[in-house]
Amino acid sequence: MRHGFRMSIGAHPGGVGDVNAAFAAFADTHALPADVRRSINVALDELLANALSHGGAGRDPCSVTVEVKLDEERVTVILTDDGPPFDPFARVAPDTTLSVEERPVGGLGIHLVRELMDHVSYERREGHNVVVLVKQLVVG
Repeated sequence: MRHGFRMSIGAHPGGVGDVNAAFAAFADTHALPADVRRSINVALDELLANALSHGGAGRDPCSVTVEVKLDEERVTVILTDDGPPFDPFARVAPDTTLSVEERPVGGLGIHLVRELMDHVSYERREGHNVVVLVKQLVVG
C-alpha cells in the first residue's frame, strides 16, 4: 500500500517550515524511524533552501512542489521547481580533508544530502527541475 502527500510552496519565509511540519505529521502517522526522519529533514531543508533562494535569481520567485511517497521499503521525495535549470548533484563532492579555511564555499550541504540518502537523481522535465530522493526503510 502506498501513502503520501503533496504540497506546493512559494518563496515566503514560512514555506520550508510548512513542509517540515507536514513531513513531521506524515512521519508520526506512519511511524517512520527516527534516522529516516532526520535524514529526510536535513535533505529537505538543504534542497528547499537552495531552490527558494537561488531558483528565482533575476526573475519572479521560484515555487516548489514537494511530493512524498511511502511504500513498504522506502520513502521517496520528489522536489519539482520552476527555476532555471540547475542540477544540484552535478558538482564534484567537496574535499572534506581540507580545512574549513582551505575549502571553497558551497557544496557541503549537497554532499551531505548525497551521504544521507540511498539514491539521488536530477532531471530537467518540461521546464522544471526535478530532484528525486530515496531513503530505504529496510536495510539489505
